[in-house]
Amino acid sequence: MIKSLDRISYLTNSLEEAEKTFSAFFDANPSKKVISKDQNYESVLYGFENMNFEIIRKNDGSSEEDKLCGFSLLSDDLTGLNISTSYDEYENNEESDNKTQLIKSIDIKQSPDFQLSVNEYEELDMNRSNDNNLFALDHLVLTTNKSDVLINLYEKELGIRLALDQFVEKWGGRMLFFRTGHATIEVIDNKVEGNDQFWGLAWKTKDIRKKREYLLENGFNVTDVKDGRKKDTLVATVKFDEIKIPTLLVEHL
Repeated sequence: MIKSLDRISYLTNSLEEAEKTFSAFFDANPSKKVISKDQNYESVLYGFENMNFEIIRKNDGSSEEDKLCGFSLLSDDLTGLNISTSYDEYENNEESDNKTQLIKSIDIKQSPDFQLSVNEYEELDMNRSNDNNLFALDHLVLTTNKSDVLINLYEKELGIRLALDQFVEKWGGRMLFFRTGHATIEVIDNKVEGNDQFWGLAWKTKDIRKKREYLLENGFNVTDVKDGRKKDTLVATVKFDEIKIPTLLVEHL
């Protein structure tokens, strides 16, 4: 059973520079630093109410473009999943604060351009309280040209609730909302050729105008606050200079 999102992962060549940028954006320091000898990476994690944001640097000598590289889902029993899409299984021991955490994972081959994983933890601290203004993920955005395939994978095989399935005449495409653990996976099917893409992120704020003011003071480019597409929401767009992630701030009134 899928309980929630687990992590959103950002791949970088410079952990120090990426940590500096995201710490400024979140107005928070990482909650954990991790080393994995099994998978040959080190990372820092920021904790939010409904998931963790992870910055990863591989230690295999490879050099890739800094990017959103994937997201993972949290399961309490991987053996209960019946997935027709091809996948790999592996175990990963993460070391942090002189403790080792065993994570059992499956890597589902949804797209060659990002990694979709499902994780089961030997022990998991589910205390995800966050007192910051930016406190949780609102939604992540994927693009696809095969929405029916994703409905089969996400709803029927992974058991994630399909909360919305509609055709949007304004831009001529199909929109899907999958909801799990107080977060939404938004899928845009605009029939553009190519692989599925991990496109962007939207973050929940308690006070969007105060968050916008803070970001402007710290050198971020933020649009004016306006009414959101969804009723009783306010939104603003953040444009990173160093990190090219389409980013939205959301306040639910």
